[in-house]
Amino acid sequence: MSQATIPKQGIRALLDLDWLQSNIRCQHRCPAHMDVPGYIRLISQGKYVESYKLMRETNPFPAVCGYICPHPCESKCKRGDFDRPVAIDALKRFVTDYIYKNKIKIPPPKVNKRAEKVAIIGAGPAGLTAANDLAGMGYSVTVFEKESQVGGMMMWAIPSYRLPREQIMFDVGHIMSRGVEIKINTPIGSPGKTLSDLHKEGYKAVFLAVGAQKGKRLEIPGEEGTKGVMDCLEFLKNVNAGDMRSPGKKVAVIGGGNSAIDAARTAQRLCPEVYIVYRRTREEMPALSWEIEEAEHEGIKFNYLAAPVRILIENGKVKALECIKMKMGKPDSSGRRRPEPVPNSEFTIETDCIITAISQESDLKFLGAHHGLEVTKWGMIAVDENLATNKKGVFAGGDVTLGPSTVIECIAQGHTAAKSIDRYLRGEDIREPKKKVWVSLLDGEFDLREGNYDAVPRQKMQLLPVDDRQGTFNLVELGLTETQAEKEALRCLKCDLSINVETNECVLCGRCSMVCPVGALRQVEVDNESKEYRPYVSKDGIVIKYTDICIRCGNCKDCPVNVISLKRVLWKPNEEINKMLEEKEE
Repeated sequence: MSQATIPKQGIRALLDLDWLQSNIRCQHRCPAHMDVPGYIRLISQGKYVESYKLMRETNPFPAVCGYICPHPCESKCKRGDFDRPVAIDALKRFVTDYIYKNKIKIPPPKVNKRAEKVAIIGAGPAGLTAANDLAGMGYSVTVFEKESQVGGMMMWAIPSYRLPREQIMFDVGHIMSRGVEIKINTPIGSPGKTLSDLHKEGYKAVFLAVGAQKGKRLEIPGEEGTKGVMDCLEFLKNVNAGDMRSPGKKVAVIGGGNSAIDAARTAQRLCPEVYIVYRRTREEMPALSWEIEEAEHEGIKFNYLAAPVRILIENGKVKALECIKMKMGKPDSSGRRRPEPVPNSEFTIETDCIITAISQESDLKFLGAHHGLEVTKWGMIAVDENLATNKKGVFAGGDVTLGPSTVIECIAQGHTAAKSIDRYLRGEDIREPKKKVWVSLLDGEFDLREGNYDAVPRQKMQLLPVDDRQGTFNLVELGLTETQAEKEALRCLKCDLSINVETNECVLCGRCSMVCPVGALRQVEVDNESKEYRPYVSKDGIVIKYTDICIRCGNCKDCPVNVISLKRVLWKPNEEINKMLEEKEE
């Protein structure tokens, strides 16, 4: 097992994932299971360095995620049940900006080195996360990257007005400080070095994290070989590499996802007129809602319920895009309403540049014709839940197994791959129990609500004025001030605190249930015991706690007989627990 970080205080307990999903909802929803309540608590105490260290335990890219994460954690934030969610991602960015601007160095932990070597193909978020974890376990890790810079889609596909390149390299620098070797300009595969060659060179395991770097085609007349038609990844990569030439006078972007929005907003900074053509309505757009709003503010025009039919050409160049109007039909097997063409509704959009952004797929040609890996019908590498392929010692993850996904989802895949590779190299069963997790129940004096916590509004991040964005790639989201961060951190309801009732001493006075503003503590007769909740039994009745609705206000702590206390539920999903602590499920 790798070095464990087992708390020296508190009680170890095995909890159902369902309990975490209902109670510490933000941490459970985060694909990397970052300790959100923990690092926000440290921010509220002004302990920014400690907060940053806690972030890095589960996320080697906290700076990157602070800028561009879609923050699914906020969708589950309990504060959102009452007003608006805590600005979790903005708080993360505040801390990482603080560390970066103050040039604070965080030395890597010392580890016991192991003899085995691991090869990772692809220096994107999945590959570098796995490299970070495996190096922390003591393995010798080499990352092979075909491009001239590391970062994968973070570097090439995300515009710099959203993600400064120095923030990517800031996170990568911490990963490299662990001893990870990264070889850029080093493609793997035919006709060069193959997977078999890597095994011959002594690499005991290989992790394929090559991403989904090829744009899907529209498959309409006029697309092939026409000047002015390009894929969004090609366009974004060229711009991020420094090519600031205008792609055209009137640009049409086809698609409704985040890549389409990134391409359109990038084009808007280089040319006078940009359209987005999407076959469904605004409500069905998969792009992030706030990114759509900013695109609208920047003057990008949207053509909804329109699908491209063919590209009109003049002298080998794009002249116009012919589209057909669509209407929303009945739901398909996925439950999503399918767009249907409206007969005889064709129309044209004058344009001299068309950027396609309908999806991406992986290019597996580098593996050669006889690679032996199982591939899905969607062209992705097939893996099991532990990211093991059908070839012994070969694992795969990130976009090459998920399809186009987010950075935080790829980070989670990197963690899974590292754990599986570690167990594989130790000769252990790589299957990991999913239903239960170890946590620590910590005692201590935990700060609860401030007096006016419910009156503090969500802090609004300052944005670069729209008039200042044209022709520049200056950062749009300017971050929170320290005062804003302090206020925002105090809005957290601290869902990692759990009510503890010493049932043997409880006198069933009922005060706790009377002062609870949300009905999280209730006193009932024994006959009315609900099997759905874990009861606290006294000789005459029961106090049932509904922790999933508790807001940790602390009113119940003023118990006349002092039998109510709070314990912090500490979940460290990336720690490898000593075998003696593991419970074998029957």
